Amino acid sequence: MQRRRFLQLSALATTAAALPAYSWTDLEKPVRHLGVQLWSIREDMTKDPTATVKGLAKMGYREVEGFGYSNGTIFGKNFKEYINLLKDNGISMPSLHYAITLKEYDTASKDITDAAKKAIDEFAANGAKYVINPYMAEEFRGRIAEMIPVFSAAANYCAKAGVRFGYHNHDFEYIRKGPDGRLIIEWLLHELDPKKVAMEMDMYWVAFANHNPLDWINAYPGRWELCHVKDMAKSPQRESIEVGDGSVDFAGIFRQSAKAGLKYYIVELEHYKTTPMDGVQRSRENFLKLRF
Repeated sequence: MQRRRFLQLSALATTAAALPAYSWTDLEKPVRHLGVQLWSIREDMTKDPTATVKGLAKMGYREVEGFGYSNGTIFGKNFKEYINLLKDNGISMPSLHYAITLKEYDTASKDITDAAKKAIDEFAANGAKYVINPYMAEEFRGRIAEMIPVFSAAANYCAKAGVRFGYHNHDFEYIRKGPDGRLIIEWLLHELDPKKVAMEMDMYWVAFANHNPLDWINAYPGRWELCHVKDMAKSPQRESIEVGDGSVDFAGIFRQSAKAGLKYYIVELEHYKTTPMDGVQRSRENFLKLRF
């Protein structure tokens, strides 16, 4: 590691030590939760969700991470019907992506909107454990100080509803800095209550930003409850590739799962050698061959 980056992360670790202590009692050593982010097979889910879910079950998947909820529907189905489709195939949905932005926040009441609350209530009533903000659009990245109260309000409501709020990263959080010079990821880690907010580390995007996931696990132990198991091709484009066929050292990273606080491992794939369904199947098979 370059000396400058080592010193930076040493400083992060020192500052992180001053944050509220994380409870280690709930950490799970074995991989009990291996799922797939449905974005990986979004066209299949849109075209024929029933056949696609059956296909995932046949592969051995027992968990999925959802996305695309809008006004009570998802993948063209009533949300409850969709949950029943999963259940009928032995699959649960512990987490799903749902965007919370300034548009879902009322500055007068300093609370999220009723529409956002209604969605979170529906997720909680149908078995979700995590509601995760998937992305921060460019228009909000330069306003991180304004976004912290939004995410905090969402986290507070999620806690009342019986679920945990989470945040999923891309590369910009590890590149772009806020008004005080801290990286956006540092703002999120320091300004959001770890008792109410879980971090979902996308391994691919951390590596794409030329960071090592292990450095952040060591600097902020216990903060990374979920992760996207997403590999990077050994090519100039560094596109995503089937898990196990790329450059991310998952075995080395996951040897520190207990320290990270990892509970949920979620396969994600955006580029494919063959088809999306074949890709998520190969990714699952390769994950199960990892030794850590």
